[in-house]
Amino acid sequence: MKNKKYVTVKSEEGLGLYDVANIMTKSGHKMNHSTVRNIINRSFVKIAENISKKYGMEHSNEDIFNIAKSPQFQESVIELLKRKNERSPLN
Repeated sequence: MKNKKYVTVKSEEGLGLYDVANIMTKSGHKMNHSTVRNIINRSFVKIAENISKKYGMEHSNEDIFNIAKSPQFQESVIELLKRKNERSPLN
């Protein structure tokens, strides 16, 4: 049995997949929650690929995809982005 977990950032700052899809649709970009999830997954795949290359690691495409869709990986990337944003001089 495959483990299917999807990260949905839902805190006082975050939005769920359905929320994002509704916002995008209302702003003129017809989108459903599956499309939002796929876009997010593709983005995390690019991040995982770049980290893997940066550190000289050779992962298969399947391994990269599994890393990228991992809730732990996604939550770690989100946390790093939050920390970077907190230190940004634009705040």
